Amino acid sequence: MTKTLAVLVASLAILATACGGGGTGGGPTTSSPTLAAGSGSPTARPCCTKVTAAYSNISADDWLSWYAFDKGIFKDNGLEVDLQSINGGAQTSAALLAGAIQIGQFGGAEALSANAGGADLVVVANLAPVYPYKLYAAKGITTIQGLKGKKVGVSNAGGSSDIATRAALKSAGLDPDKDVNIIAVGSHANRTAALLAGTIDAGVDDPPEDVELVKAGLTVVVDLAGQKLPAANTGVIMSRAFLNANKTTVQAYVDSLTIARAKMKADKAGATAVLGKYFKITDQPPLDGAYDFFMNEVTVPYLYPEVVQFKDAVDILGKGNPNIAKVDISKMIDRTFMQSAQDRKLGG
Repeated sequence: MTKTLAVLVASLAILATACGGGGTGGGPTTSSPTLAAGSGSPTARPCCTKVTAAYSNISADDWLSWYAFDKGIFKDNGLEVDLQSINGGAQTSAALLAGAIQIGQFGGAEALSANAGGADLVVVANLAPVYPYKLYAAKGITTIQGLKGKKVGVSNAGGSSDIATRAALKSAGLDPDKDVNIIAVGSHANRTAALLAGTIDAGVDDPPEDVELVKAGLTVVVDLAGQKLPAANTGVIMSRAFLNANKTTVQAYVDSLTIARAKMKADKAGATAVLGKYFKITDQPPLDGAYDFFMNEVTVPYLYPEVVQFKDAVDILGKGNPNIAKVDISKMIDRTFMQSAQDRKLGG
């Protein structure tokens, strides 16, 4: 079972307590003879190296890690993963910076902001290399221009949904800071709930959660996923110190995600069952829709982080923070682990 990490953030100083008897916040054991990056050896590894990881939202962006966890793929690759849920990308980033977790799955925008503030975080994979969203608006609003003067919800200021929303507004000729009122609601789930409650007039969402928006009569005014715009939406992120000290563990984690996607492509029933468990959904059509959306439109066999995926985040965040431009994105990403997975054809 996954565990939820309760995080109290105050100026990025956190006190975090994990429920139950999972992995600790300390460094994982690395004595097992695990596979190093670049090796051509088989992927089977002795079990188990402990690692504490967390994802930032109940969003299908994190589907690969859920499948790897539930189907035992992490263990097959020598990892005992304490997989936790933290509500929001900013909070997950803060937990990583505080050392409460060792691997975080959250937006590249949050990692970029952290590095601009003096952190040294590294992105080794990108689980959503394009914006996995549709921009929904309340009944009666049929175009993105109709959002002028309206309330538009995002999870957190400077986070993935914020960057995606601002990019969509800018592409339509709207000024996100002047033409709409952007409101941070805290998480993906809160954003969906706010749309349904009518406390915001628009916001991005994706399958399977958006099925409730469709039922409620909300309108898609922009399909961001269909535009295939590069995005640093959900990275696999860690400190450089952890990466350098635990390269075999990082490789095993990246291998597990790569294998998970390959297996999911051949296991629609198993994959949708896992998604239904995390979303607490039993209705099959929205799960099938999410499968088609994420397997065919969002993810690819080898989920490389790329410099171009950070362009919108740099442009948007840089306006309010001059240190953003000082971050060397090429040094912030590490493609070697995904390259090793591809060299061994783990993604098919």
